[in-house]
Amino acid sequence: MQQVHNSEKLNERKGDEGNTKTVRLSIEIPENIRENFRDAVEKNGKCMKDVLKIYMQKYIWKQSELQRNRQKRRQNI
Repeated sequence: MQQVHNSEKLNERKGDEGNTKTVRLSIEIPENIRENFRDAVEKNGKCMKDVLKIYMQKYIWKQSELQRNRQKRRQNI
């Protein structure tokens, strides 16, 4: 396994979103996964950062949707 190593760093961006703090994330993945992901991203003409950002936004949305559904089920009981 190869470790994707990035130093932890906080950045503040000012813009339409207000003050958004971003951090760097270090994860360990098999090298072949990273290469396959990079190839797929390049075929779609996007950068890895954009693809991961969109994925995380969808993941967060899906988790909040699941949470809302659980709360509705609890209220119906």
